[in-house]
Order: sequence, then structure tokens, then C-alpha cells
Amino acid sequence: MIGWLAIFLTGGLIWLLWEKPDPLKEIRYAEEFLKEFGAAVISLVFVIIIAYAYADIIEFFIPPILKEWLGQFGILALPLWVRVILAYVIKDFCYYVAHWWMHHNDYLWQTHLWHHSIQKLWWLAAQRTSFTSRFLFQVGFLAFPILEIPPEVMFYLGLFGALHENWTHSNAKWRSWMGLLEWIFVTPRYHSLHHTQVGAYNMGSYFTIFDRLFGTYLNPDSVNPDEQTFGVVDPPINWQKVVGI
Repeated sequence: MIGWLAIFLTGGLIWLLWEKPDPLKEIRYAEEFLKEFGAAVISLVFVIIIAYAYADIIEFFIPPILKEWLGQFGILALPLWVRVILAYVIKDFCYYVAHWWMHHNDYLWQTHLWHHSIQKLWWLAAQRTSFTSRFLFQVGFLAFPILEIPPEVMFYLGLFGALHENWTHSNAKWRSWMGLLEWIFVTPRYHSLHHTQVGAYNMGSYFTIFDRLFGTYLNPDSVNPDEQTFGVVDPPINWQKVVGI
């Protein structure tokens, strides 16, 4: 329920304060809401299943000897804010690798089809993610328990994650000031470009560094947003796309 509220509270604020007054494209939200709400409900079920699965995965893949090894190098003695930043970098690198493979492997592409069927990109559409895709993207979050980020801190990081996901998928007009943030961070125009027909570019989640390092960076300033269309996967959307197999 907390995750559900986080998604809709942050998304509602983004829509009210940003999308509605300064939209990139015209969207009839009343017509789109029920369709995307249904997808969000399905996705929430996936999140609950994956959360229970990862609880067991954490116990299995994070043995005490790993914590002892990290402790010998003083990593777990680092200040909390340093470990949080390190965890985000590890998480984003894992996300980038999984995302890259989804776009370059025919089998893994099946896990990502549903997300790229979005033809009206706005905050609620961000939830249209298949089960297998969410499962693979969650691998990077293992960095947080490995680096002993406390659960009470993870609560606030979860709120930030919901806000960031909704923001980067928002129907926000491209503004030049976003280019300054994009030296480090992913912005709405940076990620929305990934959902167009330009191809497998701008695949980072939080940071742009891995796109720049590995040659998948595309400068939004070089593209006219009015000439771009969203959705590279045609309907119909069947159960295989929703599950991601």
C-alpha cells in the first residue's frame, strides 16, 4: 500500500504541477487513465511477487562471508551517504547492462516489449512494465542490503524512486535547462527520447554516465521533439507481452 500511494501521490503532483500546465504533447488524460490504471494494477501485483522473491534471493546470495569481506576493506564503515551513492551507482550500472541486453537480444527483448508499447508517454504509463523486466531490473537493488543501507532509509529512497520514475516518464515539455542536469542525471526529455523511434539510446535510469561511456548517448538537443512519435511496438498487447516471455 505504501508503494501504491507513493506512485500515485508523486505522479499526481507531477501531473498537477508540471504535465498539465506545460505538456510536451496533447493527451486526453481521461481517455488514457483507465487503460494505464489497469496496467498499473497488474504491475503492482508483479512488484509484490518480486518483493517476496527477492527477500529469499537476498538471504541466499548475500552470505555473511560477503559482509565480512566488505568489512575487511572498510567499505561498510564508510559514512551512510557515501554508501547510498555507491549503491545507486552499482544499481544504475546493473540497470544499464540489463537494459542494453534487452535491446540487443531477441529473447530478452520480449521482456521489454510491453514497456515500449507506450504510445502516449505520461507519468502513469511508466508502470507498464512486464514481470520479467521488473525482475531483471531489480537485480541492482541488491547493492543496498549488501552495503547495509538501513530499512528506514530505504523507505525514503523508495519514495524518491517512485518520484524519479514518474518524472522521467512525464509528458513534460523539453526545456534547455534540462541539458545542464543531463551532465549527470536522467531527465524527462533524456528518457522520453529512448521511447521514440531513434533506437537503443539513453538507457540509463538515474545517471547518464554509462550512456556516455559506452556509446549509447544521444543528445536531446540534436533532435526535434515535434518529429518524434512514441511506441515502437505495435498492438495487440497479449499476455505474453505483459508477462514478458
